[in-house]
Amino acid sequence: MNFNQEKPSITETTPEKITPELEISTALGKQADLFLGNEKDIIKPAIFLKILDEVKEKVPKINESIKSGENKRQAVYDKSKKSFQTENENDITAGKIIAARRWGIDVGIPETPDQTDEESRTRTILLEKLVSDELNGKLNKEIATRLAESIKKFRPEVSEAYSKIAERSGERSKQFGIIAEQIVLGVLEEIAIDRNDLGLTVMEANAFQDVYNKIDFIITTHQARRGVGVNRDQNEIEEKSIGIQFTTNKLMAEHKMDQINKVKERGTEVDDIVYVDINNKLLKGAVNKWKKLGRPIAGPWNFLPPEIRKKTLTRLFNGLLTPEQEKSLIKDIK
Repeated sequence: MNFNQEKPSITETTPEKITPELEISTALGKQADLFLGNEKDIIKPAIFLKILDEVKEKVPKINESIKSGENKRQAVYDKSKKSFQTENENDITAGKIIAARRWGIDVGIPETPDQTDEESRTRTILLEKLVSDELNGKLNKEIATRLAESIKKFRPEVSEAYSKIAERSGERSKQFGIIAEQIVLGVLEEIAIDRNDLGLTVMEANAFQDVYNKIDFIITTHQARRGVGVNRDQNEIEEKSIGIQFTTNKLMAEHKMDQINKVKERGTEVDDIVYVDINNKLLKGAVNKWKKLGRPIAGPWNFLPPEIRKKTLTRLFNGLLTPEQEKSLIKDIK
């Protein structure tokens, strides 16, 4: 085993061999492959299958919980306003409903005989996200545990980093740095859902990407590019992925940038890695204001100063969106 790679290799069997033989759900299998990426060989086949089965069993319960709205804030769609409402809030978008889970708010969309297409669509996306959260949490816990064990004797400090990830995977962390990541990740998810014209997808990094490649989450764009190749009228999809290293500790900027540059030198699966920070004091103040106002669905992000929100979005999407698309995102921030 090459411990310089900080990653064990399991070559006897891989999830790709398991999937067709044991008829693993296509949707879950694709999501697992997407999240694990190059690290899918870390998990033993039997454990991989067990995780998929455990998550599959939970899908009906998660779905019923969304449809019943039991023990959740209930959202209904107002056709005239073309937005969702709860008992105390109006003008809520599908993206806000789905992102709300990132800051600990569970929203249900009760099933009714006259439900709208938007209610059905939003409920479907919410189900997919909640199932992905469950699946990714279990997968991440497993690979973090395996990675921690594999290098414990040789790289104890790195092993400890993986152990901490294993402890919090699948759980709602009370650590402010993790809460801050979830706030930004939720906002990105909200934008991806409400602005599907931008062709964005957002995903948390797995444990190996986090520790070894210094990536907290990944933003990917899928946009049509005209005039490519021989047939100039043919549309092709251009894909670009950016890894985000996010922190609330501005004092770590130089150290973080040095780490990112080293990762870039040795190569990574994303097209670029971008460092983004938000002042710790400002973000904590936003969270406190949000709590005092009853934890509205939109989350703490809207309580940050407008200029901070504009600056952060511009840095997050730098190189991914056109200037016109960036302007369309920040023009209504006040």
